Amino acid sequence: MTPPDPSYAALSLLTQLGKPAHSSLIALAGGRNNRVWRVDCGSESFLLKNYFWSEADPRDRLGQEWAFLDFLQSIGSRKAPAPLAKDPSTRFALLEFIPGNPPQEIGESDILDAAEFFAEMNAQSAFDKNLPPVSEACFSIQAHLETTAARIDRLQQIQSTSEEHEQAVLFIRDTLLPLWHDLRKKIEDIPDSTRREILPPSERCLSPSDFGFHNALRQSDGTLRYVDFEYAGWDDPAKTLIDFTNQPDRLLSENLAALFLEKTIPLFPNPDALHQRLALLTPLYQIKWACICLNAFFPGRPTDPHRSLSLQLSRARVSAIRAEGRVSEE
Repeated sequence: MTPPDPSYAALSLLTQLGKPAHSSLIALAGGRNNRVWRVDCGSESFLLKNYFWSEADPRDRLGQEWAFLDFLQSIGSRKAPAPLAKDPSTRFALLEFIPGNPPQEIGESDILDAAEFFAEMNAQSAFDKNLPPVSEACFSIQAHLETTAARIDRLQQIQSTSEEHEQAVLFIRDTLLPLWHDLRKKIEDIPDSTRREILPPSERCLSPSDFGFHNALRQSDGTLRYVDFEYAGWDDPAKTLIDFTNQPDRLLSENLAALFLEKTIPLFPNPDALHQRLALLTPLYQIKWACICLNAFFPGRPTDPHRSLSLQLSRARVSAIRAEGRVSEE
């Protein structure tokens, strides 16, 4: 199938907004699955986004991001881009263009800003909003376990086709799988009824899903705004908080991670139970992040110039070390 023409999509979406037809497109780098452009129209700039879709992965990324951005607009949040126009038939959308660059240094003020954004989206009841669960949402301990188990099972696809692939296979065999088996046994020792207990809606959170400073832009005045909400929706807050503090692209120091948890755990009605899930699930998700880093080694995976095989293996090792430290503490 021929990809839709971005110039035609830009013209069509600008027409929806009543903007002049004349515009220029500049392709932007950085998207892993989606394609993005800056659309310059007179003195204004917009972001044109074409959302990935395939028969093997038919998730409605446009619909999910649009619903979440629309929700943020409805509560008066200005931390994310405004949704402006969309065409679901071609999976193109026009969003507010946010000038800026990913933050190079992360300090306490940035942690407080991210915590404030998370609090903002969870400050009022949104159960009446038609928002879906996040991609890979988990509302029980068993669901968390099964999601990571699926990632572990996929690692069998990695073959020793090069020296770097051989190193990855050895790491999986000698480090990751033994760690996974130990942790899985500890979780499965929990009574079945407890593992399968569903987290009540009142204790769930609205989550950006892929939340972290890798998806933040620092503007010229130093403030941060956040992008990429195509998997956003309802989730277990434990998963959101763990992912934010363990995202390999922008791994937080222990002090900054602790500050983020200090500011966000009290947002929820049962903080003691949330503390317990965090203690149980943190090493599980550190193992999951190691698996995600190893995606680069799958057969047919396109090369990412910003994420070399050696870098991704190094990140997987760091995630495993962090998980091993937590498992040994228990």
